[in-house]
Parts: sequence; C-alpha cells; structure tokens
Amino acid sequence: MSQGLRRLEKHLGLQLIERTPEGAVLTTDGAALLPRARLIVDDTARLLDDARHLFGSTQGVRWGVIPQLGDELLARCVNGIRSARSSEVTTLTAGSAQLLSDLRRGALQMAVVQHPALVDGLDAGPVVSLTRHVVVPAEHRAAQAVAPRAQMLQDLALATVPREDNLPGHDLLIDRLRRRGLDPKIRAASTHRDVAAAVASGLCFGLATVCSPVHTGTAHRPMLVDEVALRVRIVTSPGVDLADAVYAVDRQLLRADR
Repeated sequence: MSQGLRRLEKHLGLQLIERTPEGAVLTTDGAALLPRARLIVDDTARLLDDARHLFGSTQGVRWGVIPQLGDELLARCVNGIRSARSSEVTTLTAGSAQLLSDLRRGALQMAVVQHPALVDGLDAGPVVSLTRHVVVPAEHRAAQAVAPRAQMLQDLALATVPREDNLPGHDLLIDRLRRRGLDPKIRAASTHRDVAAAVASGLCFGLATVCSPVHTGTAHRPMLVDEVALRVRIVTSPGVDLADAVYAVDRQLLRADR
C-alpha cells in the first residue's frame, strides 16, 4: 500500500500522506482529493458488479429465495427452472430485504420474496399464499390434542426468521398471532433446520410449509391456518426476459400444498 501511495504521489506531483512517528495522516491535498478517490473506488466496484451481471446473464439463471420456502419446495423450483431454461441455475437463499437489494443492483435476475415487501422499481407477480403447519415439540400438549388451540402455544417462544429479513412480513405475522391471543418471544431461526432444532429443544414452536419433512422430536399441526400462511411473490429485474423460468416457479408454488 505504501509503495502504491508513493507511485500515486509521484504521478500527481503531490504529497497525499504525511508520515509521522505516530503514523500516517492526510495532507491538505490528500484530504481534498479523498472524496474523489472514494467515488472512483465505488465506480470500480459497480463496474465489477456490472461485469459479473453481464457475464452471468450468458451463463444461466441467477435467482434467490427466502429460507421459509423449505428445502423440498426449493429443490422443486430449481428443477423447474433448469427444465424450462436448459441452463445452469445459481441459487441464493437470503431474507427478502437482501434479495430485493440484489435484484436492484443486478446481482440476481429473479427471486421469490415474502409479501408484503417494498418492490418499487421491480417487476412483481401476483401474491401466492402457501399453507404452513405449526411445528411443535413432539411431547407438547399441542402435539397431542385432537383440536389444538392457539392458547396451547403460550409457553413456547416462536422460532422464525429475523425481523430484519423483512420488517413488514414479520410485523404482520406477529400482529395476526396477537389477535389470536399469542404474544410470543422471538428466537431467530433462519432455516427449517434451525426451526427444527429450536422446536426439538422443547422451548419453541415454529412454522413450516406442508411439504417440509417432520423431524425427530417435532410434530406438524394444521392450526392457525390463515394467521401463519406464507404469502410470497415472484419478483424480477426490469427488462429481464425470464418468462419461462417465472412460469416454472409459479407452477411449483401453486402446487406446493398438494
């Protein structure tokens, strides 16, 4: 770094850094040029992102999905995209906020995000509602009851994705549970594996799409159906022609409850 700075100073004919026994400090000239240098670094980063985007567009489909979808449904969607496009499929699993950010900067071409979410500047399809089961410890009274009720979950925390993954979606879920008399403590669980581990500990309940596997120490119960339904939509970058891939994913989402 020091050698690079010296070469830059020689090229510009200016002293940018003053070297003292306590360390290096910016000179007046260096401080004046620092904002412009930061812009150049940012432009370079954007150039590299754009290059990766252009290169990736010739290599296949780059898409993202929220972790709440579950492994089996994710695999069905990936297989559907690959069959529709006959090309490589690169998948990112992340929260809705990150996926939407990646779409806007061109790192992804399409994504399945949780609704509601701010999708301005992007092309968004219709909202699809996916049935979810409540996952409870296998020995819990809600697992044993013939007709489990919401109040049975009051002694359990809710293992779910972090709020920052999608603030509107998280707050809407909590509001719906509160209307049913539940105000659970929240334990972060980003994937179905995390949910299963938290529930198997006996301290939490969680949510899982109906095609998700039932793990040892847990039970899936069809309760609070409207309150815990997962509402999603397919979002694409403007100008990206992925109609066949979007159709393939949409078919899998619509069939998810079967």
